Amino acid sequence: MNDAERFTIRQFGAEVRRVLVVAAHPDDLETACGGTVLLLIQQGVEVSLLLCTDGDIGTHDPNFTRATLAAARRQETLAAAQVIGLKEVIFLGHPDGELVADLTLRAEIAGAYRRLQSDTIFTFDPFWPGQAHPDHTAAGRAAVDAYMPSKMELYHPEQLVGGVKVADVKRFFFFGGSNREGEITIDISSVWPTKMAATRCHVSQFGQKEEALQWLADWNRETGRCCGLEYAEAFHPMHVW
Repeated sequence: MNDAERFTIRQFGAEVRRVLVVAAHPDDLETACGGTVLLLIQQGVEVSLLLCTDGDIGTHDPNFTRATLAAARRQETLAAAQVIGLKEVIFLGHPDGELVADLTLRAEIAGAYRRLQSDTIFTFDPFWPGQAHPDHTAAGRAAVDAYMPSKMELYHPEQLVGGVKVADVKRFFFFGGSNREGEITIDISSVWPTKMAATRCHVSQFGQKEEALQWLADWNRETGRCCGLEYAEAFHPMHVW
């Protein structure tokens, strides 16, 4: 790879055509990989989002109940999806703060792999010991655990109807981990304003004040600092067979 491609989405490979982001909560995609997703979509890649929970405990506002917060966050997610240009959003609706990488979640994710024929998965790094939120670890763990059985015809054959085939996942890229050898750094400076516009759709989390997202600007600047980039996102690849 030449220097001009060093921090571009070409690092993911030209074979990436259908991406599924497996996330735990609304706003995970926008904050963790929103810039990279925008760049992929600009190049004609189809990107969908699978949300394991509705983020229905993520507030300190006493005016919300779990039900009304879940409804609000679904609408915010759909608004952000329009800004980014996602093909589809799948809501699984598991309780926030209680996500477990169990057999039910594994089968639900496997079903999405099969129906969407995703070739590439973006998700949380389930192997990173510094992850403080158990929902993030559970989402990443279940995404990986679904990989192998989703390729087997005898695993939940009821999913294989109406032309749906076994999964064709070929690669994983993890976000939300620590700096590791082999990490991919993506320059998102050109799409930073759009990433921020999509993130601001999550009003229940960030309101409308610029300072509410200062942490995100600091994070993406710090990620790019080592490479001389204004804003960047980083991913760790997992090779599968």
